Amino acid sequence: MRQHQINGLNVIEYGEENKQSIVFVHAFPLNLKMWNPQVEGLKNDYRVIVYDSRSFGLSNTETDSLTIDSHVDDLLSIIDILKLNKPVLCGLSMGGYIALRAVERSQDTFKGVILCDTRSFADDNSGKTKRGEQIKQIKRGDRKIFDEEFVKNTVSPKTMEGKKKIVDLINEIINEQKDAAVTGALLTMAARTDSTEYLENIKIPALVVVGEDDKLTPASPSRLMNAKIRNSTMSVIPEAGHFSNLENPEKFNSEILKFLKSLES
Repeated sequence: MRQHQINGLNVIEYGEENKQSIVFVHAFPLNLKMWNPQVEGLKNDYRVIVYDSRSFGLSNTETDSLTIDSHVDDLLSIIDILKLNKPVLCGLSMGGYIALRAVERSQDTFKGVILCDTRSFADDNSGKTKRGEQIKQIKRGDRKIFDEEFVKNTVSPKTMEGKKKIVDLINEIINEQKDAAVTGALLTMAARTDSTEYLENIKIPALVVVGEDDKLTPASPSRLMNAKIRNSTMSVIPEAGHFSNLENPEKFNSEILKFLKSLES
């Protein structure tokens, strides 16, 4: 394990530098710890990079004027400073928004992209309104209620009922994040651009992943991305909701490994 501070970002690297690299971009409102099962599953055969997005985890606490593009700037700076050659990019939820925009801006940087429990559409008016209400909820001191509702609405009922350790871990990571990071990210996501028109221009191989019980970003947006990205495959993760990588890590890792191996041929 090698830990770096890159432009105020907490970055952790695993595996040998001469191996194929894969960069993971975490979901809202978590941090790099959400990728622990993937680190364990991949670090022996790949160069794995995880990091805390700006304002989350141990990264810089700046929250003003963050955009999806500024998050992409951070991602590209990590790739540049670590001298990663054609990394595979994997983003989940908000991390997927960042990954999509990174590919839109700099497709040739990447060997492939994995889009997990995410969507290409920008928020519609009702989505923007809902995020605004959540910001107000947190600012009036109801962060605990926000966290509880968020977890309840994102994980699979099967996870909630039978995988207490996973639910506890998700709660623990979310609770660690500062109020300003959460409200700032809600605003960032509400203001993001729509990537749908660009999907047909993606030429690099893509894997689209979605949990079968994901209510937040259900299968339909994933099917649309899969249909529009010419060189893409799609995998539905059983017994998983929005955090498919944590809720069913065995199946998730199996699909990731299959995709990574397909890039070698």
